[in-house]
Amino acid sequence: MQVTEVTESFSLDSVVPFFQPIMDLSHDAVWSYECLARLMTLDERACLPSEFLYLVERHDLVAELTQTIFNRSANYFRDINMAWNINVSLSDLSDPTIHRFLMSELKSYPNPQRISVEITAQNALLESAHFSEFSEICQSLNIKMVIDHFDPDKTDLQGILALPISAIKVSGEVFENAVLNTESANKTKLLIELCEQNNIAVIAEHIEQKNTLDAAKRMGVKYAQGFYFCQPSASTN
Repeated sequence: MQVTEVTESFSLDSVVPFFQPIMDLSHDAVWSYECLARLMTLDERACLPSEFLYLVERHDLVAELTQTIFNRSANYFRDINMAWNINVSLSDLSDPTIHRFLMSELKSYPNPQRISVEITAQNALLESAHFSEFSEICQSLNIKMVIDHFDPDKTDLQGILALPISAIKVSGEVFENAVLNTESANKTKLLIELCEQNNIAVIAEHIEQKNTLDAAKRMGVKYAQGFYFCQPSASTN
């Protein structure tokens, strides 16, 4: 569904970050927050990116959207000792505007190692040269990199593990299937073992029910995210 209330007067001033916790299951505590873009309408309805990204693209504002969410998230967490993540798009990887923006913004930012950027597995492997350039910039700024939407049945695991990443996000459905299917279980166990060997965290995402969480725990997952814990909100409190 698109936002019919928004017309050509659409402005990024109406886009704000909503925060969803990533939980440390061992300590039952928040490990990090993912900062998600939401468009606030005049009647204060929070719209998902799928409802307004067509406007962002129409007005050629993809880079500006990334900068807006980064700036507002960075300001929110500036004096809070908490890790936080922001999503970057395929175009962001090769956009020199984003590269310069990050280098400029983080010159005086306290503890930039608290920041991670999330990139889908597909985009990371699709544009390997651009990903490599972008990752070098992130490493120079002490920003971590997280692979999002990893599917062990569709994505080259060895190719992903070769990247300079700190975490991989895997759908909770994968762990549900692993409990029921031996082949899926073997793939998932291999994923977790190799990630542990490479000091890469595995995050179960899209956790909406307790049985999904239990399945992830049984496979040895230590971090999880989803509506079961908390829906994204405009505050971390």
